[in-house]
Parts: sequence; C-alpha cells; structure tokens
Amino acid sequence: MNETQIREEPTETRDDVNVDPQRWEDAIQNLIRIIERSEQKLGYFQNRVKQAQFMDRPNQRMIRAAGAQVGAHSAQLEGLRSQLRQLERLHGGGIHLRPVNENELRRIWGWINRPGIRNFLYTTQVSFETFLEDWHRWMENEQMHALAIKIRTTRLIIGFALLHYDTDTVTLEFVIIRPDYRARGYGTDALLEVVRYTFEQLKAEHITLQVSPDNGPALICFENAGFQYLSYTDTTEQGYTMGIERSEWSGEKVVDEEDVAPHLSAPLSVFFDPVE
Repeated sequence: MNETQIREEPTETRDDVNVDPQRWEDAIQNLIRIIERSEQKLGYFQNRVKQAQFMDRPNQRMIRAAGAQVGAHSAQLEGLRSQLRQLERLHGGGIHLRPVNENELRRIWGWINRPGIRNFLYTTQVSFETFLEDWHRWMENEQMHALAIKIRTTRLIIGFALLHYDTDTVTLEFVIIRPDYRARGYGTDALLEVVRYTFEQLKAEHITLQVSPDNGPALICFENAGFQYLSYTDTTEQGYTMGIERSEWSGEKVVDEEDVAPHLSAPLSVFFDPVE
C-alpha cells in the first residue's frame, strides 16, 4: 500500500548558491535579456505570418520560412524559460507573497479581465474603477487578503491571489498567473506558497477552494500542489471542493492514496454515498 504525505517540498538548494549572490543575480538578468530578445524575434516572425494572411497573393515561400522561424523561436523560448525558472528557484527560493499595492492593480486587472478568465471572479467584464473599488473593500476587511504573487529574485509580479479567512479556514477565492508564465510550473509554486502562507502566517487549520470540472489545467495544478478532492456539487453550477488540512501539510497526518478520490476520469458517482 502506497502512502503519501502532503507537505511543502523544500526548494532545491546547492552549496554554491550563496557563495557569490551577485553572480546568480547577473546570470538571471542576462537570461531575462536573452528571453526578451527572443520574444521580440518571435513576435516579428509571427507578424510576418499574420501579415501574409491579408495579401491577395502571398509569397508562400516566405510564409513557410517565417513559420519555421516561429516554430524555432517558440521552442527556444520554452527552453530558456525553463532554465530561468530553475535559476530562480536555486538562487532565491522561488515565489513570494505580499499585499498588492494600488499602483499594481491595473496590470492585475488586465490579466483578470481577459476572456475566459474573468468569469472565475466576475460574471461580466468589469471596469478598472470597479476592480479598484473592490480592492479598497478587500483592504478594509480583515478577513480578506489580496496578495501579489512575485518571483523572489527578480521581484517580478506574475500573479494575484485572493484569500478569505474565516474562523480556522482559509478559502482560496481566486488565483491567476499572468498568461506568459502559465504552464511553466509557476502555478504550482505559487499554490505551495499560498498553502504555506495559510498555515504559517494566518495560522489556519484548513484551506479550501472550489473549481469547475472543465478547468482541467487548474485541477492539475491544484492536484500537484497537494489539494485533495473533498466533494462535488451539481446544482446551478458544477464544481469540486478541494482542500488541505494543516495536519496533512505538516506531515502529522498520513494520506492513504487508496482513500483519495479518483481524478477526473472517474464517474461522478464516486463522490456520493451508495444508495441502500
């Protein structure tokens, strides 16, 4: 029988990381500059392909050449971004959470207001003024925590999380990672930091969230961060409730994998008691 413990995995470290911090800072900044240049090149060739779509008689040879460059630069960027994430984790411990500043709200509002994203926090498109009013309301409410997700070394903000703390339970109301940082492992790192923040900073006993069954990427990310399926609701809106207990995170309670609810391939009946 396999047994697993849900806890925050320590960030990988190396003995030479702190020997010369400036060397690591320089390496990270150099890699960021290389990524920025690669992104510019990728954008150039993507525009050439798009431009050809509006021509009456486009040059097919040039389109194929530009398309090949798009593929090459996309693959290069994927590798460079992976290297950057590893450097960031090795050097500085990855993700840091802190309260959002007002001057950062417009950037976050832009991520939230993208089609397919905003419906997780708002039912319709919202103006920046509405989002600003909500932020002021959250700041006045001691139970609400509006947090910027940033990379510790570069101080770059890559996401936003909204937590609600009531009694001994934190509810993760909303979390977003900026589009160009998704599918690169930052989401899982951010969630692990949210869980640590919940248990160490807020001293909560539980953290829960609700997620739509058709939000596959989010479900995988929550699973990777150690969240367990607790229940399924099929009323006006379908959704899973997932969560972690402090005792699971700290390792005091061992989770038996055979008792964990199956993943999305399982029929929904597994979430209900059998009818006697």
